[in-house]
Amino acid sequence: MTDLNDYDDTDIHLDTSWLQNEERLQTVQNNLCREPMDSIHGTFIYINQNNYIDKIVRENLPLVDCENNSGSQIPYSSLLKIIQSKKLSTPVSKYKFSNLYSFIVDLEPDCVQSFSRLNDDNDQIMKSTFFKEERITDIVKVPSSIFVFHDTNSLYFFFQEVLINKHNITLKSILKPEINTDNRELYKNRHTKTKKNVRIVDKLDAKIEKLQLLRNRGTRKRR
Repeated sequence: MTDLNDYDDTDIHLDTSWLQNEERLQTVQNNLCREPMDSIHGTFIYINQNNYIDKIVRENLPLVDCENNSGSQIPYSSLLKIIQSKKLSTPVSKYKFSNLYSFIVDLEPDCVQSFSRLNDDNDQIMKSTFFKEERITDIVKVPSSIFVFHDTNSLYFFFQEVLINKHNITLKSILKPEINTDNRELYKNRHTKTKKNVRIVDKLDAKIEKLQLLRNRGTRKRR
């Protein structure tokens, strides 16, 4: 029988984070405090021309701690890189970034019990600021929150499909093409003019023909 001690530590990679979360949930009354997040769920939603969702992509986005320990943030430069890397395109269209929304539950520990007793008729729910639109002209701040809400907090990036208008105009060169030895005959036939037969009439011959016509007319009258 193989003993677990025979295995090296590098051979076994077990994710025990769920055990830690379970332990914290069992003692949640003692752990109700707001904590900064080191990452947040990012959801990228692509909407087509008919306003239907074409695609949804999810991934974790790293966060940077704020200077005054008030939470975490995504720097402006990192935000632009994320948006740029998630743009999609097709042969006839492209998906342009349109909006960014955040859903972050930043309740204070002493407000959790009262919030859990709210119902649909309570006006406080309508005043909730958990879901809001973010500006992409600045950093995105992610305030500290209680650990039970960390998996719920998310950022939603929306991309709208836009059609591409392509005007393919072929410009003809005014210069004559070069003549290659391979297509010399084709070029010669293409530019050969059609010959026309031209009759050269002498002035004396013209007078004789005119006199003959006059005589013929006179003889017809005499008849």
